[in-house]
Amino acid sequence: MNTNTSISEMEIMQRIYEADYDAIKDLYEKYSPILYALVRKILKDEKQSEEVLADIFIIIQKRIKDFDFNTGNSYTWLITLAKNRAVYELKKKEGKIENIPQDEYILPKLSHLSEPLELERALELKNNISAAFNKLSETQKHIIYLACYEGHNLQEIAKKMKISQAAMESKVKTSLINLNENFIGKSSLFTIENEIVEMIYPFVLGCMDYDEQIKTFAKFKASESFHWKLLGEYQNLVALLPMIAEPEYPPEALYEKVSSQIYHLQKIKSFERVISASSITETHQEENIPDEIFVETRQIKIESEVKRNPGEVEPVKPFKPAKEKRTPESSPQSKKKNVLLILVIVLIIFFIASAVLAYLFYKDRALYYETQIKNLTVRIENLTKEIQSKPEIPGLGELRNPQNVELTSVSETVGSGEIIFSNADKRGYMHVRNLPVLDSDNAYQLWGNFNGNFISLGVFKISARPDYYPFTLPESPDEGSIEFYVIESNAEGSRKPGSKIYLKGKVE
Repeated sequence: MNTNTSISEMEIMQRIYEADYDAIKDLYEKYSPILYALVRKILKDEKQSEEVLADIFIIIQKRIKDFDFNTGNSYTWLITLAKNRAVYELKKKEGKIENIPQDEYILPKLSHLSEPLELERALELKNNISAAFNKLSETQKHIIYLACYEGHNLQEIAKKMKISQAAMESKVKTSLINLNENFIGKSSLFTIENEIVEMIYPFVLGCMDYDEQIKTFAKFKASESFHWKLLGEYQNLVALLPMIAEPEYPPEALYEKVSSQIYHLQKIKSFERVISASSITETHQEENIPDEIFVETRQIKIESEVKRNPGEVEPVKPFKPAKEKRTPESSPQSKKKNVLLILVIVLIIFFIASAVLAYLFYKDRALYYETQIKNLTVRIENLTKEIQSKPEIPGLGELRNPQNVELTSVSETVGSGEIIFSNADKRGYMHVRNLPVLDSDNAYQLWGNFNGNFISLGVFKISARPDYYPFTLPESPDEGSIEFYVIESNAEGSRKPGSKIYLKGKVE
């Protein structure tokens, strides 16, 4: 499969955003085999799959503004878009979709903290994801297949497997966690259990109805401490599943259809008119066409282009005039005037064409930067509103009988912090100051010593900005001393406290 590794995918996506006509060709050559194989696996109809594949690239051109250039996760965005488009067609054919806009249904809703992934890297992981999937039980494989390739929701899958929906939700979670553990080659030591995080698994597998997906994603965004990185990890994992199948090349003629539609979508006929006018001018100059015939013919040419059916692609055809009847009155002076007139017309056309091209170029750049500025402004306004509309520490004021524990530095690092917790509510917050930001493969782990029993209270990625990190207390007696330790561990967490302690505190 030709992946065009010499051209980065972010460069291609940027060129598509800038309405570069050739960029879609590069993307089509790179991605059409894997996308076509995925669409055919879902629709199981060759003709319908070709139509859907062509529509996917039209949608990419039309909705490129919805791609997140900050993450650079082009592979997962394109795979998810193609899968959603094919499932939409499947459900429409089965009469399961009513009054749902296609674009809104199929546009990927990805984590803004996902790791960047491109096709070249996905190909390198082909054997890993294949081996991870083959290690699953047959039931787990079947659940993933029904969700990803047949578009069934949780209720439909549960009915097919003759179990309750609650049991199916548990099996979906177990299937994806096992797939992830097989893929990364180790157990997931850091597992989070709360209602919002539990929704990640059916969400990434696509076994939710449209309304439920929209509501779930809204809950993700509304959650104060939602694990966006975990969502991005599982979205990339599910997007790698189509790599298990062999790529399948679509018919060569299909690209011509895509190219034609993109051609008209970008409205480049204005450039054809400039080229056409130049072609007529050259013929006028070479064959001494009288000015009257030249002007009339050029007008006919322009009118014919305006009336042309926008669905057709027609190359510019040179004008072939009738032979001129020469008369004895022809003189060198009249010929000289004609040559000068032609030169003036050519220069005028040249300057007009240059001005049009320059205007379109700078207008496009100006629109691009204007869009970026607007996006940044909206993000700043949203963050400002969010900060102004929320309390300093969400949920802290609701703690019953809160207790404070000062955290003091143990290592050479100048750090400090505090623990605010409630035995009555079995939850609390950790606030740290001046701790270093660790590498991506390390994190801070909060441990509690409850009457001699060490229990992990969570793993935290500390940012450069001081923040409060929520945690849950175990079901333990309220009496007795409690010691808290902030210890460096691996990113997934450790099973027992390590020796590298940064902060500690104690409450009697």
